[in-house]
Amino acid sequence: MFAGSSNVIGVDVLIIGGGVAGSSLASVLAAPGLEVVLVEREAEFRDKVRGEGLHPWGYREVKTLGLDGPLFAAGAKELPVWQLYTDRKPDEPFLWESDPVNPLPEVTVSHPALQDALIAEAARRGVRVFRPARTLLVQAITPEVEITSGDESVSIRPRLIVGADGRASTVRKWMGAKLVRDPRHHWLGGALFDRVDLAEGATHGANFTGGRTFIFPRGDGVARAYLVASDEIAARVQGSERAQRFIERCASVMPLGSFGSARSSGPVAFLPNNDVWSTVLARGPFVLIGDAAGANDPSLGQGLSLVFRDVRELHDLLGERKTWASALAEFEKRRRVYFEVLRVHAKWTAELTVDTGIEADMKREKVEQARELDPTAGGFAMIFSRGPDDLKTDESSRAYFFGEDLV
Repeated sequence: MFAGSSNVIGVDVLIIGGGVAGSSLASVLAAPGLEVVLVEREAEFRDKVRGEGLHPWGYREVKTLGLDGPLFAAGAKELPVWQLYTDRKPDEPFLWESDPVNPLPEVTVSHPALQDALIAEAARRGVRVFRPARTLLVQAITPEVEITSGDESVSIRPRLIVGADGRASTVRKWMGAKLVRDPRHHWLGGALFDRVDLAEGATHGANFTGGRTFIFPRGDGVARAYLVASDEIAARVQGSERAQRFIERCASVMPLGSFGSARSSGPVAFLPNNDVWSTVLARGPFVLIGDAAGANDPSLGQGLSLVFRDVRELHDLLGERKTWASALAEFEKRRRVYFEVLRVHAKWTAELTVDTGIEADMKREKVEQARELDPTAGGFAMIFSRGPDDLKTDESSRAYFFGEDLV
């Protein structure tokens, strides 16, 4: 860092938000010698209901960024098998390594443990970390931010301010941008259980009328469970007995006895499924990444993968482009493209997963027929492995996905 005038410190990059997005970006930007300051509001990361599954395409992003070290320092586990069940009986397992384009497995990791590992990695790479800390925008045109942490107060004048501070982003407000929301279609419930008797090394899932459940074993009987649920199902599970009702819902579709001794060991909560995104991603010396830029429907578990894609894209563009202004403009353009693919795919999938009734059943039957002809669904069946690249969301692609063009 270098001292500026009037006790203002000049740096290259100021990142607001020390979670997965902010700490990852801080680490990779500090490696080539940029002066990076990272600010985190919370003194301790708490366990909340958040995404703890990293899809293979997101795992590939982590490896590309060179952040697999802190990922596994956080206790991450590889899950090479995708195991679904019908009537509590196992279907033919899918092995992620069978995809010749990206044979990497699914990964599960404790979200707060990952946050801790990544912020520690950022500090190890020379990032100056303020935590817990508050920020105040002193001026925006030539940005100056006052950071207060305990008894310490410092003014920072960065070339670039990155908002990695979540859906309620302060940086978004500094930019004058707003948050847009899709209408809610269903709910996603999440819970942490122990004494779960399911094989490790696999993601376990099952469909039921009005939703679906996914189980991510961490080892030693501990597992994070998710429930994609219609309004009716969610209403049945929520309430003062939600942990036990959640267990009962999982037990009703998982192998007999797998949840017989299960008990709650963490928070249980339900979140609306709708996508949210910022009207502006880059303006002047400001840019948004992660949930601050936009969060995908959590029912598909793309959140962590999306974060690491954001980090890789922004890191690469800042290093490649002649000016950071052009890098930010290109980042916004690319981010909107791959976010839209994830958003539309989530909406299509929601219709098949949650909707009930005769029309919904007919739609699922037609999709099954289409998958017999093209198991890849025009590439969308591989989105968890390969990511959103090169997928189209126009009307012809939608019709093909749903089998509406079958003769």
